[in-house]
Amino acid sequence: MLNKFLDNHKTKKNIYLLLFLLLLIIIVEYILSSALNRDDQLDDKIANHYLTDFTMTETNKKGEISWILDGKRLEKFPNSERSEVVSPSMKILSENDGYWIVTAKKALDPDSLFESVYLYGDVQFTKHDGLGSIEMDITTQSAVIYPKEEKVETDKFGVIKTPDSKTSGVGIIADIDNGYVKILSKAKRLSFDEDKVGQIQGDKLVYNMESKTWKVLKKSSNDTSKIKERVKTILKTRTKK
Repeated sequence: MLNKFLDNHKTKKNIYLLLFLLLLIIIVEYILSSALNRDDQLDDKIANHYLTDFTMTETNKKGEISWILDGKRLEKFPNSERSEVVSPSMKILSENDGYWIVTAKKALDPDSLFESVYLYGDVQFTKHDGLGSIEMDITTQSAVIYPKEEKVETDKFGVIKTPDSKTSGVGIIADIDNGYVKILSKAKRLSFDEDKVGQIQGDKLVYNMESKTWKVLKKSSNDTSKIKERVKTILKTRTKK
């Protein structure tokens, strides 16, 4: 009789212990699940990390400065790799000669690697030579910049100014590394010298940065549609998956 009582008591004790362990496991799993899923509950349109009045510097394999980025605010968002910058100002050091100064109201980097950056609002690119003199100035409302490739592209209307000319058109590709600037459609160029004003018009124009000359580009291309697709891909990073 005593043995039976002890066996029943031990069985109940084991059951209580098992129930306690199960409850403990449930509580721990709930706490861990809540911690892991906390970011999923955050609004991916509201920054959860940011820097103010910041400066970033990128160097190449030789340890030399490739570009310097300043801004009023750098924002990171939950559930996304993207970064956004308020009042970006980037100085890109050219491997050939001189440097670029790039400014805009805002910038969006889809993966925070600063390999392709979408700029919008009063976008300006200014090319300086090795002595600091302005060689070229490009203004538009939005563009994508590829700092490592020293390349800028936009499908919007833009104006390109050089010391002796003013050229405008819709769609621009400035490939600094390869030494050319293309206007993709509705191109119009005015040149100035001491005696006269010259004009060139054509669907497309290309500027040779070495010879500092413009010419009509007759070959057709789908550059504009490609730029639009790349911009769409970048802007999709603002949409929560």
